[in-house]
Amino acid sequence: MKHISQIHRNPEPRPVSTETRGLLAMPPLIGRRIPPSLRQSAGQIPPAAYRRLIRDSKETYKISVRKWRRHMSGMAYELLYDDGSIKRLISAPRPRSPVSAAIFLHEVGHHAIGFRRYGCRCLEEYYVWQWTFREMTGRRIPITDRVLRHYHRSMHHYVRLARKNGLRELPAQLHAFVG
Repeated sequence: MKHISQIHRNPEPRPVSTETRGLLAMPPLIGRRIPPSLRQSAGQIPPAAYRRLIRDSKETYKISVRKWRRHMSGMAYELLYDDGSIKRLISAPRPRSPVSAAIFLHEVGHHAIGFRRYGCRCLEEYYVWQWTFREMTGRRIPITDRVLRHYHRSMHHYVRLARKNGLRELPAQLHAFVG
């Protein structure tokens, strides 16, 4: 069994088709100009809605939850076995609030979109967050100020990391996260 990071990477980027994954169907949520229709208060979401979110995500994307985390952080990864099978795993907080649901969906989004699909990791993170917001909107989970704060902090971190590691040309979608 090999961890996905141990597999030889193809140096040529794969062609990317965002239209087929619906990533451009939602307006990008960058900066502080969030459409009022998406900025909502937390309200009361029934626990059954979060249980349904977990069940649907696991069935649709064939993932397993490796560990339910106590903190608001997550990780998504794949294991590639010698027979060619792949096991998709995540570690994330159990969805109990809009923030924990956003983190959970963000990790699921890595499997939904695919790993190393974009030229730089910060662009992958950006599109995974866009997928997350689309899923939250579709499931009527509010995108609160706390969710947006987590999103902005995450994006600033990955853009800063990419620049530190030598990224020369920042994609246009990410200019709002510089500084």
